[in-house]
Amino acid sequence: MSCADGAFRTFRLTSPTRLVSLVVVLVIAFGLAFAWRVGTAQPGAESETAPTSDLGPISDESGQTQRVGFVVSREGAVLAPGPGEPGQSVAAGVVFAVLGEDDRGFEVLDACNREGWLAADQADPGLVPSNRERRFDHSVFVIDPGHGLPDLGAVGPEGLTETEVNIDVSARVVQLLESSQDIDWVTGAVTPGDAVPPAATAIMTRSPDGPNGGDYEVGLTFRAALGNAVDATALVSIHHNTAPNASLDHPGAEAYVSAANAESPRLGGLIVDELRTAFERFEADWTGAPGTGVFSRVDADGADYYTLLDVSEGPAVIVEGAYISNPSEEALAMTDQFRQSYAEGVYRALVRFVTTDDDPIPAPEPELWEVEGPPRSMDDCVVPAP
Repeated sequence: MSCADGAFRTFRLTSPTRLVSLVVVLVIAFGLAFAWRVGTAQPGAESETAPTSDLGPISDESGQTQRVGFVVSREGAVLAPGPGEPGQSVAAGVVFAVLGEDDRGFEVLDACNREGWLAADQADPGLVPSNRERRFDHSVFVIDPGHGLPDLGAVGPEGLTETEVNIDVSARVVQLLESSQDIDWVTGAVTPGDAVPPAATAIMTRSPDGPNGGDYEVGLTFRAALGNAVDATALVSIHHNTAPNASLDHPGAEAYVSAANAESPRLGGLIVDELRTAFERFEADWTGAPGTGVFSRVDADGADYYTLLDVSEGPAVIVEGAYISNPSEEALAMTDQFRQSYAEGVYRALVRFVTTDDDPIPAPEPELWEVEGPPRSMDDCVVPAP
């Protein structure tokens, strides 16, 4: 019940003077309420289709409307089934996708694909712009290091693990996205400068600032859900490959793209184009799959075979930079120079994806892909504890 309702129900109309007084009280009450709403309203309201939090949009100093799309746990955080309920302690630095919020905290999806709750004072909110234009400084990117302990991914003959390389390359991509850069489109050199502004937001699904240097298990559904929660301009999952089926005379970088999202093949083609060009300066006995390097796999129902691509609502790509099961490519993947070239290639592709209509490689025909055996169970997955 509002204050005005209460005033109306308790005021006794026994004289004209009191009637006039009632009118004055109501006018003042509604006037104050209207003034408060106008004074606290935020410019640039979101469209009906944009994801919003329960607390609504927030405006920064430039007037850009923002909302909370993800949170990062603080020291002492407790992941609970709901507000005020007992839960489990989680380590600081773990990323969660925000499903909803109110003044008490955040409804989240955790790294094990389970819903939970974090109190407002136990999580750092991650803001993403909601009233966006097609501009790089309005773009939101989710960079996903593939695999994560106990899943090592591919392992090279000298013991290099894919999970280690993936997180390092991903961190380098985010570092580039968070600062303004110059790009020499002839040589491919990326250097600090003013030509390309920082992206609005760049997020890693598991960050080296998190527990165990970010090397922990992350569910495939969570990876895609994080991209959906922030309405990602692009979701790029960084991988390295194993078991090549052919020798090549050029780098064998590949991308797996969505058959359902029209922009995913263009994004994948740009990344393959940039990576193969970037890697040509390195010497290696290149291996990979024949073809353009851009592939699409579907199940018997015609849905994307890979969960990350199937669940993602925006443009998403799984990138396989090099075959670390190949000794010469593993040796390259051990070097800072190769990892930085990988990161810069992805960065250049993202700049082209947002700022141009370039489409260098035709979209692939989807290939039916069936693998025997059940998918990996997440029943024993544990969100990192302190």
